[in-house]
Amino acid sequence: MSRKHYRAIAEALRNITDMATRQAVITELLPMLKRDNPRFDCQRFIDACNA
Repeated sequence: MSRKHYRAIAEALRNITDMATRQAVITELLPMLKRDNPRFDCQRFIDACNA
């Protein structure tokens, strides 16, 4: 995946209004995203999701 894909995912996650649900979804996605790209910065992604 490219940066634009990660940005699109983060934007979609920002639209989840319930913070607990948003954090749960992010927690489930992070390992998959990290496997896809070993250089993936988890904290940067979390910040982009406003979590």
